[in-house]
Parts: sequence; structure tokens; C-alpha cells
Amino acid sequence: MSNQRLCILRDKRDAINSLNAQRSQANIWSILKHSLGTDLSRLSIPVVFNEPLTFLQRISEYMEYSELISKAVNETNALMRMELVVFFERGSVCCLRSCIELAACGKTVQSNFSSNTTGFRICCEQVSHHPPISAFHVEGDGFKFYGSIHPKIKLKGQGLEIVPNGILTLELLKQNDVYTWSNVNCSVKNIIIGKMQIELVYLIQGTMEIVSHRSGLKCTLQFKPNSCLFGREISRHAHGFIVNQRETRLSALYGDWTEFLASCTIEIYNANFEHWLKLRQKRNLPNTVQSNRPVSPVTFPGSNILWQIKSRPDFSEVFFNFTEFAMGLNDVQSDNDYAPTDSRFRPDVRYLENGELDLAATEKLRLEEKQRFARSLSKETKLQWTPKHDFFVLKTKEQCWIFNDKYWLKDWSSCPDLF
Repeated sequence: MSNQRLCILRDKRDAINSLNAQRSQANIWSILKHSLGTDLSRLSIPVVFNEPLTFLQRISEYMEYSELISKAVNETNALMRMELVVFFERGSVCCLRSCIELAACGKTVQSNFSSNTTGFRICCEQVSHHPPISAFHVEGDGFKFYGSIHPKIKLKGQGLEIVPNGILTLELLKQNDVYTWSNVNCSVKNIIIGKMQIELVYLIQGTMEIVSHRSGLKCTLQFKPNSCLFGREISRHAHGFIVNQRETRLSALYGDWTEFLASCTIEIYNANFEHWLKLRQKRNLPNTVQSNRPVSPVTFPGSNILWQIKSRPDFSEVFFNFTEFAMGLNDVQSDNDYAPTDSRFRPDVRYLENGELDLAATEKLRLEEKQRFARSLSKETKLQWTPKHDFFVLKTKEQCWIFNDKYWLKDWSSCPDLF
């Protein structure tokens, strides 16, 4: 993100402060109480509860820690390569935030990023409205990263359960290696009373797997939120192992998924893990990160920290707790030819970023009515909506969406009128 963009957002703090005051007074329970147990992905939520980023832009946050992929691309050791991939995947989780927004079919987002250490470009598209499905494709020097996400959101008790169904694939071209995994489930607690907090819940009995299809290595991770079980307090943490095809443990991983992750040998892990947990319990850790600056990680002797959360801008807490990376996702760069369907051009999101809540609400209502009309027209003509510009193609047998590179030709003549 440019310094100019950062200064512009910093100048909007007063407007966003006013918006946050309205958000804190709004009663989301009056909207959600009739939707217990149902899928909220189809529910229209007032704009005051939204963030000034679309779901497609939030998918781009997968790449917040892309430098770990750049290291993995050139890593010849299969075990070390797997550790880097695991830490890249975990880094994307710390960017998760709750958001329910209008899913407009054909909506896209393009982002190009480059720095001294890494460079990549990403394209995301809303390929289905009911059910809501988003596909993405990232390519950089020596790698491809792609997948599709079919989120389901349900209200349970005082929280939301978010299930981001879909398989993600990372190809490391130089190493001829392919990794696959599924998104971890997420629950957002205390949306009715108290401050919202994000916790991870478990996919399969508390485990998540990342598999290397070349080496046969597999990483199994478990996630634990802050909890109290049978009178014993358990602090938030993640831990797991990388194993070979014979299920032999090769290395151990541990840490706090909101702060850091580290690796160590199995011997060091067995000798230190329980003591480390007790130390964390004494620290009385909160459920959310309270500071813009990372907490100094407490690790075992002999550990290797490969991922640690980055510092956020000084006004991040006011600006939706966005990272610097997230704050740059709405930036319109003059040297880029964006599609007219790009999320940067959604007027309700832009007004929300400026703290202009009334205008954001008006534009959101207009877009919803426009989409309802388009959907009713499709029903009358008995034509199911399909992406006319074919940036992603559905492979029916595998039930996955594959990018075909047409987006980079910059031919927008078939793009629908969304905004």
C-alpha cells in the first residue's frame, strides 16, 4: 500500500469513529433472532454491520504472508517446504473477520502486488449467487494458488458458525509439488452481548490436514480456543505434527494462531509442550489481539519461528482492525485497467470506507433491488445465470472452478452491468 493511501485512510479516522459509535449502538439480535440454525449467506444485513471490503477482497487476504510461498518455491528440502506451506496457510487465518454481504454474480476483483521479496497477481470472481460460490486464482514467480469457497453461515446461540467449504490448491512449479487443504471452520462469539471474538473450531475431530502430493508428507494440526474443561483452563493454541507416508513423526509445530507458529524436533516438543501450555495459562490471554503490535512469542529453546503476525497501522483499531495489507485492497491504482465489475467500484463499500453510512445504506439497497430484478428476469426467461465472460470454468466432475487466463486479456466487452 502506498504512503499516500495510508495518509488518506488515517485522515478518515474521525468519520470512521462516528460510524463505529453507530455500530456499537445497533442491535444485530433484532435482525438475526428469526434465523437461528438457518444459512445466513442469503440474509440481507444492514450496511452498518459490514466492513468496507467485499468477500472477494477478503479472499485476497490469503496472500498477506506470501513471502512464505516465495521461500517455499526455492526450498529443496521437502520437510522444510511443508513447514513453510503450513505457516503460510496459518497466516491467512489470522486475517479472518466476520462479514455478511451482498454476493453479486459476476463481481470480480483483481489485485497485483509486488515488493522486494515477492510478487504475484490475483483474480477472484463470484461465480454463483445461490448457493454463493467464489473462485480465486493467484499466480506468481514459481507458484499457482487457487480454489473455490462455498461459505455457509449459521447463527448458533450467541455466535456465528462459519463453514468456508472448498478445497485450496498450491502448486510449487520449480519443485513439481502440489499441496491441498480445506479451510478451517470459524466461529464468531459474543455477537449479541459483549465484544466480538474469533475462535477456530474443528473440521474433523479437532484436526486439519495439509497434504503434499509429491513427497507424501502430511501435516495434521489441532486448534484449541481459550476454554475451561472439567475445571482445567486451556489457553488458545495450535499444535500438530508433520508425518511421512509411514505415519512417522518428522517435526512438531506449535504456537498461538493469533500470534505466531514455530517448529521444533519431536524430542524438544515432548520435553517442553506441557510446560509451555502452563506458562500460557498463567499469562491469562485474551480472546482477541488487543494491540497493534505483536506480542513477544514465548517458545521452546531450539524452536524455529517461521510465522509471526505483522504489526498493524497505528489507527487499525479504529479502522475495522484492518492490517496494512487489507487497507490497500480498495486502492484504485491509475496504471491498472480494472474490469467494470471490480469490487473497488462498489459504491456502498466506498461510502462505508469514507464513514458515510446513510449513502452506503442507500447504495446497498439500490444494488440489492437491481440484483433481485436481474434474478427475476432470469426466472422468467428460465435461464440460469452463468459467468458470460468465462474467467472461471466449472469442471462438473470435480465440482471445482478453474481459471482460464482470459481475464489477463483485459477484454471487458462481455462484463455485466453490476454497479
